Amino acid sequence: MLYLGGYTTDQPEGSSGLARVSYDLVRGFGDAEPLAGPPDPSWLVRGEGEDPVLYAVSEGGGGAVARVRPGQGVVASAASGGEGPCHVAVGPDGRWLVVSNYVGGSIGLVAADGDLLELVDSLEFEGDGPHERQDAPHAHQAVFLDARRLLVCDLGTDRVHEVSIEDGTLRHTGDVVLLSGTGPRHLALAPGRDDLAWVVGELDQLVHVLRHDGSGWQVVQSVTTDPDGPEPEETTAGVVVSPDGSHLYVSTRGADTVSVYAVADDGTLTMRQQVVTAHWPRFVGWVPGHEGHRLLVAAEREGSVDVLAVDEGQLEQTGHSLAWAAPTCVV
Repeated sequence: MLYLGGYTTDQPEGSSGLARVSYDLVRGFGDAEPLAGPPDPSWLVRGEGEDPVLYAVSEGGGGAVARVRPGQGVVASAASGGEGPCHVAVGPDGRWLVVSNYVGGSIGLVAADGDLLELVDSLEFEGDGPHERQDAPHAHQAVFLDARRLLVCDLGTDRVHEVSIEDGTLRHTGDVVLLSGTGPRHLALAPGRDDLAWVVGELDQLVHVLRHDGSGWQVVQSVTTDPDGPEPEETTAGVVVSPDGSHLYVSTRGADTVSVYAVADDGTLTMRQQVVTAHWPRFVGWVPGHEGHRLLVAAEREGSVDVLAVDEGQLEQTGHSLAWAAPTCVV
């Protein structure tokens, strides 16, 4: 079963931003079933355990994160620690959620205990950048390196912040400084490693390879997602790595492509392929249970979710497509 997240704002009255749908490798998608959930659940994460549970941001309003039981609806919620939450990460032990607040330029630390959620701390960042969209910090994604350490992509300041959790408190411990005007949106960690990551620059349309040399993070390579040159209306969006770490997949909105990169032993990238997608591919991720073999592409403005097959790293069309309004995340 797949779960779809998207927006309720600017959609027909009564529309649900949350749905579930079956997927079969041969037959493709079933019919999407709308589910009760919070407003504007633009990012979803599956909870651990036998019972299906989702954590969803509620991007509109004052900002919240919710625990959702499919079929029951919201069973718990908490403030996100800032306005415009756009991403939630679950720690390895399930104890902590970290919510990235785009508008507020902050992250929130939420304690998760069954169906109880509580905001226990928040951390606001400072700074700006040269682009018109970099007037202030804009936290876009947090990724756990382990149960205590995180990396936080800040589109507004051209930095990846290093953050630690200490006794229920968030501490800003350092910064990885990227090229001016990068606009770091999301990153992917190399499987099984905490010293290699690939950061997608939403504004510069580059993928930046970060490696930790023991003393700190260094940018060792920056490669384009658009060999013909970046265009102002194009923005790079989603990133996912194959389970074996051999290939990286990055979506670019406007150009409407997914770029496929071969990953060398040192983490550097070589573009192998570009495939055209439906309009505005905001999200890429794996079909659960078929990681490394079936890639999901959520095309927000097209209103579709498509599945691509993977053969030796490269992508092939399957013809499997689901029409659904403004999809932004699929898990």
